[in-house]
Amino acid sequence: MNITILGTGFAALTAVKQTRKQAPNASITVIAPKEEFLYYPSLIWIPSGLRKGSDLRINLHNFFNRKHVKFVEASVENVINGGRTVVTSQGEVENDGLIIATGGRFIKKLPGIEHAITPCEGVPAAEKIKERLDGMTGGT
Repeated sequence: MNITILGTGFAALTAVKQTRKQAPNASITVIAPKEEFLYYPSLIWIPSGLRKGSDLRINLHNFFNRKHVKFVEASVENVINGGRTVVTSQGEVENDGLIIATGGRFIKKLPGIEHAITPCEGVPAAEKIKERLDGMTGGT
């Protein structure tokens, strides 16, 4: 059995652990742009300087090796054949089962929020907030 998991967040890593537990002989492939986990809840600490972006990134290479997972560094472009084929920037990946665990997406829907920078957008946004705070000459 070939299982493909999209993503490297909480849901994807839980899916890896549970799939390996329930199907010890399954072939598991994880597809994501980077072989890393980003701990989003701590993004709020970057603007204050209590954390850096590098503190929140965890390389998953050893975890994937321990769980006997093949990692494909790619972006998903499409899912076809009823989910049995994942089309990526690196080619197609066939599977018998697909788990889409790509996480939430921050959608700016409030009027005026398109002009705001929020930590929810990731490390670059949190670092940009820190730069702006560091550039302030006054205020509390």
